[in-house]
Amino acid sequence: MSYGAAAQPSRVLPVPSLATLAAAMTALAVLTLFLVSSKVLQWLGLPYATSGGSALAKFHPATFLAIAALLLAAAATGFGRFTARAAIERPGLVAFAFAILLLLFQAVIIQKLPLSAIVDTFMLPLALFLAICALSDRTGSRLALVLHAVFFANSAIGYLEYTTGFRLTPYYMGSEVITYDWRATALFGHPLSNALITGAYLLVLANGGGKRFDVRLMAFLLVFHLGALAAFGGRAATIVVLALLALRGGVASLGILAGRPVSRRAVITVAVVATLVATLGTLAVLGGFLDSFLDRFQDDHGSANTRIAMFHVFDGTSWHDMVFAPDLNHIAANQRRLDLAIAIESFIVAFFAYYGAVTMILFFAGLLAFCAEIIRVTGASAIMPIVYFFIVSSTSTGIANKTVDLGMLTAMLLLFLTPRFLPAARRQARPC
Repeated sequence: MSYGAAAQPSRVLPVPSLATLAAAMTALAVLTLFLVSSKVLQWLGLPYATSGGSALAKFHPATFLAIAALLLAAAATGFGRFTARAAIERPGLVAFAFAILLLLFQAVIIQKLPLSAIVDTFMLPLALFLAICALSDRTGSRLALVLHAVFFANSAIGYLEYTTGFRLTPYYMGSEVITYDWRATALFGHPLSNALITGAYLLVLANGGGKRFDVRLMAFLLVFHLGALAAFGGRAATIVVLALLALRGGVASLGILAGRPVSRRAVITVAVVATLVATLGTLAVLGGFLDSFLDRFQDDHGSANTRIAMFHVFDGTSWHDMVFAPDLNHIAANQRRLDLAIAIESFIVAFFAYYGAVTMILFFAGLLAFCAEIIRVTGASAIMPIVYFFIVSSTSTGIANKTVDLGMLTAMLLLFLTPRFLPAARRQARPC
């Protein structure tokens, strides 16, 4: 045995910093949010949207990841410093946090409703806001590109499902698999969630989120995702998107007539998109591609009647209960009587029915403050997607039920519209 060779020192692997771990956890939370829908969780056998099972299974995995990312980001800065800075610089987040606490008290203590609905629907967006704002410019820009690819894949899968009848994600209604519905489920799970989020993405692209792309690619993406709305069967989403795009085009046209300077890129994009939409839309109608979608305007399977009947869920409810805390057993009995056992087709009416007027008004004030903070970070370009989101959501139970749609909107707006996450040549300095 030779003792002449000196022992080689062992290589010590670098330990990732807390900020690096927080960034990785934030990226994982965002991707999990968009790639793992509630329908996927149900397909995996987790009782996320059904009764029974572990209480932990009632929370979306992205919620756990977002909260972990937030804690890591806070630890990297220092919990006290992180909290104080957020409270001083983002007072709207403080208002939203207190609104969530009020809603939790009303739901869990007073109304005996599940905790998970409020955590996934509202705490997830709050955690994502703070975690995404803690990302570096480079990490946020890369994550935004990945998310653009996810949206493209989702719409492409939607086209495939619409034309072939294949379903990547089973469509569950309760515990029953629905096979008769032609609407695509794609990556985001429910057809209406697909339509809602894809429509918001379209408006993000049209309001500055597509600046990183070439004009031709930008025009293609707008037409491509607009056509996908038909595959998802989103009537309200399609109508509102077209109306808001027309409004934006009209305002821009008035500005041109008034002598306001306009970019060449904007003129080319509008001209190309308008031509492609008119041409491809005509071919799709004549070829029968949109028959299933257009049939939904003729036969809505009782949705319109449901939206009229839902106002009668308050029949027999006292004014005191309507203001402070409606009797949920009485509301449920009225739903069964009106054949509205699945849902109240408006999140505003549903909030009123579940929590009462006082809690609803105070919570909506906090939610408005949260949206104002998003606009402060991203600029006025976020206003139109936010308005769209709440208009379309008002046609369904939406955020009055357990959903991650608001979290998806929050992540999308911050990653696509925050100036410092855009390419360096086009961004403007604005701290998150």
